[in-house]
Amino acid sequence: MSKDLVLLYCTQQNRPFNATNLADALQKEGVKKATAQRYLDNLVEEKKLSFKESGKSKLYYALQPEDVLGKEEVHALELEVKTKTEQVMAKKQEIQRKMRELQAHKNQISVKEIREETTKKTKENGEIMNKVKPLKEKLMAQQQKKDEERGGGEKDALKEAMKAQKETEKKFVTHCETWLKRKRAFRDIAATIVEGSSVKEKDLMKQLEIETDEANGVEEKEFRALLDGLKKKMRADEMNKMMNKKRKLTAA
Repeated sequence: MSKDLVLLYCTQQNRPFNATNLADALQKEGVKKATAQRYLDNLVEEKKLSFKESGKSKLYYALQPEDVLGKEEVHALELEVKTKTEQVMAKKQEIQRKMRELQAHKNQISVKEIREETTKKTKENGEIMNKVKPLKEKLMAQQQKKDEERGGGEKDALKEAMKAQKETEKKFVTHCETWLKRKRAFRDIAATIVEGSSVKEKDLMKQLEIETDEANGVEEKEFRALLDGLKKKMRADEMNKMMNKKRKLTAA
């Protein structure tokens, strides 16, 4: 698109340019000296511009009447440049819209807050599981008589602990899925902005003051593995519950 703008500008101005003063003239369009030099050389190869050597530099200028294209071809080229210019403007508007969306996401709950909440729930889940494991093993080893003498207190404690564990697992799954969903949306928006502009992803993150998970040593695959394991366990528990219910109905 910028190459078409270079051709249009040279044609409209109809005077010699070198890469330096052309880059100065089109600076607002994001055309730099190296880019201008490459576009000028390409346009010469495509026989859309002419050039003359002046010492160590080259002067580029629009084709003159003796070597210019026909009126119809020039008109078609102008229409093409106009179309490309409109496409550039549309792309800039899209980038601006994506930037606003990205800012809106930033103003909501941040990825850092989701990560902190997920880490907290993971820690709580681990603590509960550590408490439940020895209690469960102890209950399984005890005799029925001893359970009855104690009034089933340890069974009640186990039930409460297991209930708390399941609630914690559900909360973890919810928070983790929310984090992954928003992270995926953030990646899509950032990728669109980077693809349609000259801004690098690293510079974009720095500009928006965003700390990435990777920069903080958080491995997404570890959380995904834990999430998948918990969801598989929850499905298995639900299936066992349904099977037990079915067996009771059949027995009745």
